Amino acid sequence: MAFAMLTWGISWTNAKILGEYAHPNTLMFWRFLTGASALIPVILLLKDKFKYPAYVFKYIILNGLFLAIYNYFYFRGTQLGLAGSGGVLVTTLNPIFTVIITGLFFNADLQKKDIFGLLLGFISGALIMNIWSLQPEELFASGNIHFVMGAFTWAFVTIISTRSKEHIGYLPFSFWSFLAASIFTFPLAVMQPDFYIFSHDAVFWLNFFLVSIGAMTFGTTVYFIAAMELGSEKASAFIFTVPAIAMLTAVIYLGEKLTLITTIGMICGMTAVFLINRK
Repeated sequence: MAFAMLTWGISWTNAKILGEYAHPNTLMFWRFLTGASALIPVILLLKDKFKYPAYVFKYIILNGLFLAIYNYFYFRGTQLGLAGSGGVLVTTLNPIFTVIITGLFFNADLQKKDIFGLLLGFISGALIMNIWSLQPEELFASGNIHFVMGAFTWAFVTIISTRSKEHIGYLPFSFWSFLAASIFTFPLAVMQPDFYIFSHDAVFWLNFFLVSIGAMTFGTTVYFIAAMELGSEKASAFIFTVPAIAMLTAVIYLGEKLTLITTIGMICGMTAVFLINRK
């Protein structure tokens, strides 16, 4: 999960760069198709199976649909807003949405430490984002609205992954979910004038493979495994590490300054992960 969250933290910068090359619908389709294709040799190597009973595909279709919706908000949000803000908003709001949904509809049993951990994670995001220094119009800019909707949508991805664990293995679940998402997004992508991406330069392909093979094939599959093994609330808690990873990446590669407030925020995020996963 730590390595998976590393790929997710970097992916916000990757998505921002890719948004300069193509429409979100185009990027979604090729990302899902590439991610599904990359899983085929892995499944064959591990001698897992592709064939499952028909009733299992209700989880796959739902998961593929929510993955497609989330990815639209992900790419469109980074086009319109700041990648760093997106990494903070989505990763701090998602676990909160997940807990609210599971509490309302699935009677999830939360202890005081879990609730405190979630609140601490939200505080972590607020500190890293310096939320008090933002004007209302900046906080609720169009890009940020997409990020909030993305966090809400990803909560359903987490819950569906948890519910599917008794019926299908994690690798086939990832493969079929990515394939379903590519089918959902193909009609939207093929209508775009930039549908054929093969003439783009090396910068595009580097970021595309990081966001597809790294963040999705590897990162999202590992996240599905964690959701199946740990449960949706505890798996989503790991997302609190992404804002810190995104910030550290910016410090290393973009020369941004790491302030005391930001450091405190990162520590809060790591503490939230510890509390929610502590037995």
